[in-house]
Amino acid sequence: MSHSKTALVTGGTRGIGYGIAEELASAGYDLVLGYQKNQERAQDAKENLEKTYKTRVFLVGGGAEEEATVDAYFSCIDENYGGKLTALVHNAGGYLGGTSPGKPDANGSWFQGWEAYEYYQGMYPKCFIRLVEKAVTRMEDERGYIVGVSSPGCNNSCSPLLNYIMPGISKSSMEYLVRHYAKQLAPRRITCNVVIPGYTKTEAWEPVLKEHGADLIESRVNSFGMKRWGSPREVGGVVAFLCSEKAAFVTGVALPVDGGLHLR
Repeated sequence: MSHSKTALVTGGTRGIGYGIAEELASAGYDLVLGYQKNQERAQDAKENLEKTYKTRVFLVGGGAEEEATVDAYFSCIDENYGGKLTALVHNAGGYLGGTSPGKPDANGSWFQGWEAYEYYQGMYPKCFIRLVEKAVTRMEDERGYIVGVSSPGCNNSCSPLLNYIMPGISKSSMEYLVRHYAKQLAPRRITCNVVIPGYTKTEAWEPVLKEHGADLIESRVNSFGMKRWGSPREVGGVVAFLCSEKAAFVTGVALPVDGGLHLR
């Protein structure tokens, strides 16, 4: 069975990305899912999606910050879907070294150095530009959807997080690019939006809970809005909406999906 809609989701085999993939698959999308290096986990995701939703899923490994990986995404689309793409979701992310800095340096600076700057610039705005510039040549007018995934504190809807400076300035650049491409692509009626998940329960939180203590993190979650974690499927449902005809008149927005975190 081949569906008539195709989506590329970077970082689509675990966490929020997998929740997005599930929701898109349930809405009738065939998928290309990017993953970094956990091939076994990616294969499990592929098999679960194909079995549950009777959809076609192709996997592409490699760091999203690498240009060669982006090229591989689109080679996969060209080879398996005839060069046609309906939706692009840039969800991939990560921390250089596996964790965010826990404290500033002796001078009170949170700046992590230029290596970190280049890594996050590659992961977010550079990758987003590479993805969009290739995606729009494969999208039909009036039938194209682009979604970026950002974080709280990367725009003026939420206070900036000091220890998040490196990924934060990179994601805020991506948020600007979303508005730029929304304006550029509006005449083609291709939409471009960004979602901003709040505290979403995924395994990515495990090292944070271990480092800072589960009680501290839980107290944060209970201190704002709905006082609970979000789920990957809740984020995925919003992304799937933005990748549907129901959202054809929504473009250039940064939409918190955070249970009220941005209201604190």
